Amino acid sequence: MGFEKVYITKQGALLAAKTLQGKKIEFDHAEVGSGNLSGNAVDKTALTTKVLECPIQKVEITEETQAKVSFIFKNTDANNAFYFREIGLFAIDPDTKAKVLYAYANAGTTAEYINNSIAEKIEKHITINVIVDNASNVTITLDASEIYVTEQDLQNALQNAKLYSGKNYGIKRLITDNTLPNWTRIADAEGLTASATKNGTEVANDFDNLYPWSHMRRCNVDAATGQVLAYYGETGYKADGTNGEVMVKIPEFWWKRERLPDEFGNVYEYIYIADYARAGYIKSEEFFVGAYLLSTEETEESTIVAHSRSGVVPRYSTTKANFRTYAKALGTGWQLMDYHYFLLQMLYLVEYAHYNSQSMLGNGIVAMSTAKALLAENNTNRIIVTSAGTGFWIGKTICIGATDAWNSSVAADREITSIEDYSDGSITGKAIHFSGDPVNIAVDNVIWGSAQKTGGNDALGNASGSLNNNNYHPVNYRGIEDIFGHMWQHIDGLNIKDYVAYICKDPDNYTNDKFDAPYEKIGYVNANTTDSYIKKLGLDEKYPEVALPVEVAGSSSTGACDSYWCSEGNRIAYVGGYFHIYWTKAGFFAWTCYYTSSSTSWGCGARLLMTR
Repeated sequence: MGFEKVYITKQGALLAAKTLQGKKIEFDHAEVGSGNLSGNAVDKTALTTKVLECPIQKVEITEETQAKVSFIFKNTDANNAFYFREIGLFAIDPDTKAKVLYAYANAGTTAEYINNSIAEKIEKHITINVIVDNASNVTITLDASEIYVTEQDLQNALQNAKLYSGKNYGIKRLITDNTLPNWTRIADAEGLTASATKNGTEVANDFDNLYPWSHMRRCNVDAATGQVLAYYGETGYKADGTNGEVMVKIPEFWWKRERLPDEFGNVYEYIYIADYARAGYIKSEEFFVGAYLLSTEETEESTIVAHSRSGVVPRYSTTKANFRTYAKALGTGWQLMDYHYFLLQMLYLVEYAHYNSQSMLGNGIVAMSTAKALLAENNTNRIIVTSAGTGFWIGKTICIGATDAWNSSVAADREITSIEDYSDGSITGKAIHFSGDPVNIAVDNVIWGSAQKTGGNDALGNASGSLNNNNYHPVNYRGIEDIFGHMWQHIDGLNIKDYVAYICKDPDNYTNDKFDAPYEKIGYVNANTTDSYIKKLGLDEKYPEVALPVEVAGSSSTGACDSYWCSEGNRIAYVGGYFHIYWTKAGFFAWTCYYTSSSTSWGCGARLLMTR
């Protein structure tokens, strides 16, 4: 939003001149509007489209010919959502007593969209600097009921301030000769606890009521405007995409990551999350993360567009460049997940104070089951196998390959509709029925669990954890499903060349295999031993959020508790792990910098990000 200039109207200029005559100007009220400006601002006598009328809160004389006028408006006072495009300041003519538009401003195309949802309360404090000919003759009309708060209002405000402002939550960890995965809580995090459900039952978590974690919420976002349409739990919220993209809003916060020695030469790493601006801290602006892995659909114009919605199979076997194109097709501000993932890692770490995210949140989708056909059948929607086991269930998405997994030459992205006992006298096993057109099944065809439909954890809403922690079901972090596991997720704006990372933070310039401006070199070298557990993550003072593996030789219960794959040459970065047999190697801090930019894989997907 930008009000670049405030104009004194012609009527306002006439009033200003009257102050030289010893007459007093009373600033009466302000108005907020949504209308566009046609003609000259100085000719305005009223707002184009008035939305709210606001009492003046304060007038300060700043110079001999200048005054500062302040007012407040709340989004909940508006009858409907609107674009905050107009501001008008009204004064009383000392001669006629008429209320005159003294000053006017219009934000034009940079107007801010104001949602009037009570779940997203907004309070705007506006100050206007205006010119008068004799500031000593400026006064104000006050409504005492608007200026003074009740005792109850004051107590509520103080309580709210204690809960949501002025807090600095921290953790620290010894990084010299230390393999323990846990961190020590410090500052305002000392004494707090965090838990996540593993079976859908409610658990106690102190951070549920602490900002910014308390305000990480699922919501529907309009793809065209980037505006929140409804939050999880509100009327109108839809998980299936019929009311906009399903995202998780991450509110603004301030953070710091640093390493400092103590008096004995031991080096500690510190991570802080604060709910207010502090010296030496970096502000993270509000951003929105896809609640689900990225899926796509083809429009009538044959454009492939990315989505974040429940009940669909996520997109796989696609290049990073294509994923990027699909995301941008949604409109301005839409992109793939980028360095913001590192911010999510810090939010998680300060909350749970432990690297082992699978132990804290749940394992996620990190296992895959296969079974071979025992019987050949034509034009059928079933496959006869020895056993269904725990890896196959009604509703699971499967593919069928000719002789092994990781191909779908027989059937792709089908859903299991029923599982029955089977016996024909010579063959005994299970009949797994699946959706879609009938196919021909040959002996030794392989049914396997592929990428699963999104929405498996919808019942958790904004909570963290899992409904079923058996390695075959998703895990959430604060409403973000499959934050790790299920599929490796592209991290855009991050390129790797011979174990050195290069970062760019301008989504308009994200591209593959670029290692010069606007990409900048990270000041440390990544570990070069592939398929190893991470022991230590790097820290560059210029980009302190970027935490990539620099030392390995950890384990599933030491160091960062997650694994790392790499190779020399030009590489791209994925995070989180995927559905396979290596379930302990996945997690919030699992990285693979092994694939090239042209690679595609069944186990590699992406996630939407939206900034505005």
